[in-house]
Amino acid sequence: MTELFLVPSISIFGIHDVAVRDWLSSLGESTLHNHLEYPFKLGKLFPESSQRALVSVDDAHFETMRLLDIINPQAVFLDISVSFVELENKYNKRLISPLQFWSEYYQIPASASRPLETIYCIYMNEILDKKIRLIESKDNLPLSVVFYGQDIKTREELIPVYEDVFDKDSEFTLQTARAINEIAAFRETPGHIWYSPMHVKQAAISYEETEKFYNELLIRLERMLKFNTKGYIIKSLNEQALEFVSSYERFLDYKIKEDRMKLSNIIEGLHMLTTQSDYSDIVIFCGPMHYSAFLNAFKKEEASLQGITIGDIDITPLLDKIKPFAQKNRIMQNNYDVALKILGREKPERYNNPNAVLIPA
Repeated sequence: MTELFLVPSISIFGIHDVAVRDWLSSLGESTLHNHLEYPFKLGKLFPESSQRALVSVDDAHFETMRLLDIINPQAVFLDISVSFVELENKYNKRLISPLQFWSEYYQIPASASRPLETIYCIYMNEILDKKIRLIESKDNLPLSVVFYGQDIKTREELIPVYEDVFDKDSEFTLQTARAINEIAAFRETPGHIWYSPMHVKQAAISYEETEKFYNELLIRLERMLKFNTKGYIIKSLNEQALEFVSSYERFLDYKIKEDRMKLSNIIEGLHMLTTQSDYSDIVIFCGPMHYSAFLNAFKKEEASLQGITIGDIDITPLLDKIKPFAQKNRIMQNNYDVALKILGREKPERYNNPNAVLIPA
């Protein structure tokens, strides 16, 4: 009997990529030249937010590795574009090493002529090492690595939709905070906001936002919507709420479409594996916002998965460690409910299901 384990994970490469690129862009050529011979001492030059983010992502990665050690997977499913099928086949036939696999996927140059590129590649090699360990599960190389993401063209179509909802959500949160602050100043203010919009690598990263501040914002807004300030809040935020709801529902429609596409690819991959060999354990890594939809779908389809059962493993410690990286999704999900209240609308039935849940429970 094969057990299928679903593990929410964050993109280690994407997060480091954003942090390293932002950091390098703030350094002058003279600084780079002075420290080029000592690249591993450059960490102290990172801004505090980047340092905290990199420590946090390491914690999440080590917890993921701990889970892999417990599960000991035979096959690993990765959320990587299915357009890279040739690269997938090369790896599975052992024609390339894990290092070559990730280097080709991320197109990391073998050598660089400029100081900035040289240092960037040195740091990326460390991240590639994490990815290598991810697909090797330390000492045990998986017998198969399966891609299940959508094709590159479809992924590129989704990017503007995701960018738009992130921007609309940020604007709605900002305007809400301003409107509330006009009546009574906040006790808490954000201590660390680590957020980068989509970059060249299409990575939208929300590392951390002071939880107390956002929780206080929600509590105060709920009170104002109940009492005599309701009219003022509705008038102040109606336009932003309307724009955000429209963008968010469009985002959910695309997300649901994306989930269906990925699930179809996973089912196809599972059928291929089960006809080729007997796998005792299989691990699917997915983004946090896809976890609830995937888990619900697998439970519904378990009877038709041909001898594959859903494995049970405690991911609570992992959820705790990836919580800062899912903060943007938590805020968007909460803001949607708030915006509907401001507009006096009920949530459409098609969004009252696990497909519309962005935070793993």
